[in-house]
Amino acid sequence: MNITIRQLTETDDEQANDLLNLAFQSHTNRLNDLRLYRRLQPDGWFKACLDGRMVGTVGAICYRDFAHVGFMTVHPDLQEQGIGRMLMEHILAWLDGQNVPLVTLDASWKGFPLYEKLGFRILDETAIFERQIDRGATKPPNGVAFITSNDLDELVEMDTPIFGANRRKVFQTMLELHPSRAFLHRDGSGRITGYLFTHRNRIGPWVMFEPGQEQTLLEAAMSLEYENPVSACVPSVNHSAVELLERFDFVKARAGKHMAKGNLEVRGERTKVFAQTSMGAG
Repeated sequence: MNITIRQLTETDDEQANDLLNLAFQSHTNRLNDLRLYRRLQPDGWFKACLDGRMVGTVGAICYRDFAHVGFMTVHPDLQEQGIGRMLMEHILAWLDGQNVPLVTLDASWKGFPLYEKLGFRILDETAIFERQIDRGATKPPNGVAFITSNDLDELVEMDTPIFGANRRKVFQTMLELHPSRAFLHRDGSGRITGYLFTHRNRIGPWVMFEPGQEQTLLEAAMSLEYENPVSACVPSVNHSAVELLERFDFVKARAGKHMAKGNLEVRGERTKVFAQTSMGAG
């Protein structure tokens, strides 16, 4: 087959969204994700083309200490013909050129065998929980505040050991793309105990540095308007997050293996991560 790999650009977004839904057998609007990912890593997203037609996608976001691969997909009619491996080898070579020491991803059950062959190892499971949210309160509950750019230095300092890398660019971009959709809670001494960002149809990233106010932050998130269904990508190792979301009528829709490939020990504390940014951004 005459397969070429090219950079994914803004003009490809509608076609990429259709391909991702076809491959994942879903009806999710991923245009917001494509916009976010390109802002986070403008040079890191690629498409596979067959005679000029898009038949696959892949990309990665680099966080210096590691990178996270996402949106790896191939048209259903062309799967198991080597295109997925070609895309993964391309992105891994690109990441090697960026001197990234560790690569993570969240594997679908279809993609898992390929990632295992490429040397990825299982670390955990990431589950997607969903529910319909009808806007309730007109303002967040007491005890939470909107995140502003003035909070970022403190937020990044506290978040880096939890996430395993500095993700200031995620926080900054989320504030720019989705203003007034991010919350934090402080204790009586003024220290941040947890924070939560939301997209148009997703909750995350969401991290609790100290337990106790996770429900308050979730209630703040549920006071907003969304494109339903609303999802949260939850590390299965965080049993408190799973229990809380199920108590609020979120239902586990599917899950994937959280995997890593590289020479360094994986950093971070996933037991404090209540929701990832997404499956594609980690």
